[in-house]
Amino acid sequence: MTDVASRPPEAGAEQHTVAETELKAGAIGLPGVLMQGVTAIAPAIAGMFTIPFIVSNAGVAAPLAYLGAFVIALMLGYVLAQFTKHMTSTGTYYTFVSNSLGERWGFLVAWTYLLFYPVVVAQVGSFMGSTLQTTLASEYSVTFHWWYFMVFLIALVAYTAWRGIELSTKLVVVLGITEMLIVLALAISGFIDPGSGGINLHWLSPGNAPSGHGLFLGVVFAIFAISGWDAAAPLGEESEDPKKTIPRGVMGSIIILGVFLVFVSWGQTTGWGTNHPGSFASSSELPAFVLGHRFWGDAWVIVLIALFNSAIAVAIATTNSATRILYGMARTGVLPRQLTTVHKRFRTPSTAIAVQTVINVLLGIVLPIAVGVSNVYNITGTWFTFALAPVYAAANVGLYVYYRRNFRSELHWFKHIVIPIVGTIALGVVVYESVNPLPAYPISLAPFIVLGWMVLGVGLLVWMLTSGREKLLAHAKDAVLERIETPEEHAAKPEFI
Repeated sequence: MTDVASRPPEAGAEQHTVAETELKAGAIGLPGVLMQGVTAIAPAIAGMFTIPFIVSNAGVAAPLAYLGAFVIALMLGYVLAQFTKHMTSTGTYYTFVSNSLGERWGFLVAWTYLLFYPVVVAQVGSFMGSTLQTTLASEYSVTFHWWYFMVFLIALVAYTAWRGIELSTKLVVVLGITEMLIVLALAISGFIDPGSGGINLHWLSPGNAPSGHGLFLGVVFAIFAISGWDAAAPLGEESEDPKKTIPRGVMGSIIILGVFLVFVSWGQTTGWGTNHPGSFASSSELPAFVLGHRFWGDAWVIVLIALFNSAIAVAIATTNSATRILYGMARTGVLPRQLTTVHKRFRTPSTAIAVQTVINVLLGIVLPIAVGVSNVYNITGTWFTFALAPVYAAANVGLYVYYRRNFRSELHWFKHIVIPIVGTIALGVVVYESVNPLPAYPISLAPFIVLGWMVLGVGLLVWMLTSGREKLLAHAKDAVLERIETPEEHAAKPEFI
């Protein structure tokens, strides 16, 4: 945590800052950082695949569940943005919590956070592979095994991650915009040709949900649907003006996707017919596919393409985040130093990418075998919520401590006390509603998987403390310096990312 290194800029030149890092500093700007967060949320998957589950709980109030999740995400994202205004690090929450609550809490938070981004490729590979297997067989009588897509996805994201942050970001920008336009078109078609019940605002009333508990469960899964906005932060060391770009990318991705998901869920339930939410939730075919057939005829396949795009884009974005987090933790010494190896030409964390690829292969095989390929998406999505809750709660508590200790003149009762407190309470309610009662098996395994992983993390921490290895945490607080970007570096950055 240090100030920007200074040197006088050329007269009349626009001044930009970049991180002093072995990675490719200043390679991307706000558009790339913003779309990193947007595609990590997976607009098409969140806006089409998760809706039936949310409708099964919240009924016609499904858009309200998305709205509730949007508000909670805004509070949580604001906390992250406040940290990134003063610190730049690929370690993100590891670095931020270590600087506020101490290195031990920082390690436990980082350990729990590893249950999120490193798992996403296995999750979306299983989901999209299963969807392609079922859909291609029913629509075109084509035999396609789900693991074909898993193999393709793992190979693609490994190559794009290794090849450079510019290629990865260009792809997520193009794929993200494409999938969003398709899902928006489907929602607009629902308003143009509404089903039984017409266009209405019934979703705004919580009383139109089947039950209060059902609405809460809808919010719980909607929080998972909108998760991923924090994927912007690990790219801080490769972005231009990171202390400005990262907070804007975090908050911008939440705002864009929050509004997007409320609108597209409203449009799809309207197109289906708000008088029949039960048939939407219980449809044997993904409702978005049914609506695509109805609105666009043979061109319905565009909806499938949107999901395909979304799976690739979210896998690329989350791999970027996972590998940078592994790299950042290793750089402080808490993970093996080999993970800090950077490719000389592409300046990507090559060993971290190789390790993440191995994780993708192992989880891509183990999870479908253990719980069934059709269950991987829901069980991992649920454990993401349980894993992220303590991470976000620790950051919420730490924000006040950090500002009181280091930036007392900036400390604000609403920004640094009220927002974190309300966000933490909301997280507590979400976790309580998720386990009371426990969901059906195998989704009920999710909280126990997270609990077991956290116990293992505590065990590792105790081992470090009792074996004289606490020095491994000595650099947990380290954030990178920044310097003035050279004109050559700025000119080399593609303008649209």
